[in-house]
Amino acid sequence: MKSRSSLVYEARLAFGLSAILPALGLPAYAVLSRLLWGRHDTELPLSSLVITLVILLPLASGLSAAHLMTIEQEENFAELRHSYPEPAWRLPVYRCGAALMLLLFCATLGLAAFRLIWGPLDFIAALSPALPPAIYLTGLSLFSGRLTRSYWVAAGVTMIYWFLEIQTRGQVTGALYLFVTVHGFQSGVGYIVPEKSSYGKLKT
Repeated sequence: MKSRSSLVYEARLAFGLSAILPALGLPAYAVLSRLLWGRHDTELPLSSLVITLVILLPLASGLSAAHLMTIEQEENFAELRHSYPEPAWRLPVYRCGAALMLLLFCATLGLAAFRLIWGPLDFIAALSPALPPAIYLTGLSLFSGRLTRSYWVAAGVTMIYWFLEIQTRGQVTGALYLFVTVHGFQSGVGYIVPEKSSYGKLKT
């Protein structure tokens, strides 16, 4: 019972507005893509969905997790938390578990939105390339928050790293290039585009 109460307490701390709002980015982009490029009979190419998820899911999950390691400091009860009779490893483990749940929540919400708006899609093929960069950027967000104890620093590091990766295309990070999975799909920075556009025809 005590363990269950502890999990409920941690869930209430972790899954607030700071976690939910970034997850709305993918559904919002799905709606925007349909309004800008979609026709009622237009299908979304798999390559376009892969590009979208690989680029946007890491940002959404990283921002959703940015607050997890800083909750006690931001809410001003760090000293009280340190007085709890709990092992030192428990809090980081709980927060890492919460980060993985938020990543899955962002992915599920985004895929559900694309399914509702664009119709049947190969979700497994689209999501698989997006998971490694999402896990990496989420881990960087957690590490930054743990190191600095500041939500704004963790969120800022996540956004800056994501933006620099788009701009430099791996020239700085090399083998750790965040978007290497879809590097062959695009020659410029473009997300969902129709099959016939200035980017050329994307093949599934």
